[in-house]
Amino acid sequence: MKCARGGFTLVEVMLAGAIAVLATLALMEGLVVAAKISHENSELLAADAFAWDTAWKWLNKSYEDLPDSTAGTTYDLTIDGNFKRDSTYGVLGASTNDCPVLSRASTGGDPRIVVRVVTCDGAGAVARHGANVKAKRIDVDVEWGPPNGRKCLNGLCGAGISRYNLPVSVYKCPIERGTLE
Repeated sequence: MKCARGGFTLVEVMLAGAIAVLATLALMEGLVVAAKISHENSELLAADAFAWDTAWKWLNKSYEDLPDSTAGTTYDLTIDGNFKRDSTYGVLGASTNDCPVLSRASTGGDPRIVVRVVTCDGAGAVARHGANVKAKRIDVDVEWGPPNGRKCLNGLCGAGISRYNLPVSVYKCPIERGTLE
C-alpha cells in the first residue's frame, strides 16, 4: 500500500492566493468608498451646524434691527478670513475659524453664507396664543467646495449647485420670549 503524501498542490496554492488577492482588493475599494462617504457627511454636518449657528446669531438680533420686506432681503456673506461688516446690522459674516471643516484649505474653495430675511404677514403670519402674529423668517444657506463641485444645503445660494434640500429657517416675532402679549 502506497502512502499518500500530505500538502497542497501548486495549483491549489495559486488558486487560494488569487482568491485572497481579489477579496483584499474588494475590501480596499470598500474602505475607499466608506472614507469618501464619511468625508462628505462630515462636510454636510459642519455646514448644517454652521447654518444653524448663523441662524441663531440672527435670531438673537432685535426684531426692529432686522429688515422689513415681504419680498425678502438677502445678504451674501462670503467667508474669506475677514468679517463682513454692515453699518446697520454690524458683523454679518464669520471667519474661516468659525468652521474650519469648510475652509478653503479643506474643501478647495471659499465657503459662502447666504441669509435671507422675509417678513411674513397676512396668510404667512405665525400663529401664537390664538392670534396671527407678523413675523420675520430668517433663512440660511451655506455653500462650500471647489469651484467645479460646489454644494449647498438648500439652494438659496443659487441655481446649478448640488443641493441637499435641508432648509434652515427660524422665525422672529415682535413678541419677546416669556410674555403672553
